Amino acid sequence: MYQFSSLSALLLLANVVQTATQSLVYVYAYSWTPGFCHNQQYPGCLDPESYWTTNFTIHGLWPQYNTSGYPSFCSTEPFDPAIPELIGMNTMITYWPDVQYEVSSPYYDSFWEHEWTKHGTCSGLSQYDYFDKAIQLSFSIPTPDILYNSIGKNISASELRDSFGGKEKAILQCVNQQLTGLYTCWGETSDGSPINQIKCPDSVINEDTCKNNDQVIVLSL
Repeated sequence: MYQFSSLSALLLLANVVQTATQSLVYVYAYSWTPGFCHNQQYPGCLDPESYWTTNFTIHGLWPQYNTSGYPSFCSTEPFDPAIPELIGMNTMITYWPDVQYEVSSPYYDSFWEHEWTKHGTCSGLSQYDYFDKAIQLSFSIPTPDILYNSIGKNISASELRDSFGGKEKAILQCVNQQLTGLYTCWGETSDGSPINQIKCPDSVINEDTCKNNDQVIVLSL
């Protein structure tokens, strides 16, 4: 008989059981920093790196059930602040920035810590592989020219989705029809690595928030 010393241990076991009985896909979430920064006074919004102003950056990578929802907090393995150093701080800051803090802030890695603790622990990957493979995915489908050429203007939502594989593979994120990000979905290999873009489950497709009309506003910084 299992003995649980805390509610957290019980919740971890529930996650393991649910994950084992449902198939998973990876959701890879891009962020459009100019849209995220709209009307915000965060340090990275006021003084952004040039890459953030013209390219999607990473919001996160998480396993998601094919039906709905996603596992979270699947282990108590703590975030290792040495991992971003091993990958390269310049690389992490460029492709996976936290614009809410100054780079020099002791809290700058809190975003990475959150993503690892909530999502990375459910991936089956080591911390290094979790962050490194997420960054490598940003090169698999880079920011398309159609978006780059539309900065500061409007873009067809349909054409933007098509540049990432179509409406079943590219799930746009908007606030008041202003682009803030995009989801894509990926199959996983036996070792838990994301590989090959796939059709998103309906539960993810239904998270598209840019459907008010076909014109999406691409803000600039």
